[in-house]
Amino acid sequence: SSAQSRLRAAKKVVRKKLVSGPALPGKLADCTSQDLSRTELFLVEGDSAGGSAKQARDKDYQAILPLRGKILNTWEVSSDQVLAFQEVHDIAVALGIDPDSDSLEELRYGKVCILADADSDGLHIATLLCALFLR
Repeated sequence: SSAQSRLRAAKKVVRKKLVSGPALPGKLADCTSQDLSRTELFLVEGDSAGGSAKQARDKDYQAILPLRGKILNTWEVSSDQVLAFQEVHDIAVALGIDPDSDSLEELRYGKVCILADADSDGLHIATLLCALFLR
């Protein structure tokens, strides 16, 4: 019966897979659903907060990507420099989109949530992330 429960569990977990393109960032805790109307990517400030978020998430619909510190101010640099920054590259790969493209066909999440501390650094990180998405 333990073998049967393992088989059921193995069938239940269906991981998202990229058909082509780069591998997902190693620190991304992905969700199992592919339903864009329900999936969410949480960008979390710091690895320690990322660990807490991973424990509290709904693994079916919520993915967690911890960020290390402040990201590049993408508002002030050329578009070819944007992806050279590791954190911005990881966000783009996790989302499944190319920052230079208008196509959202490969988008992997229906919502992006920014979780940052309620201090000046957290506000700055949230502002930098919003600038990245607007650009």
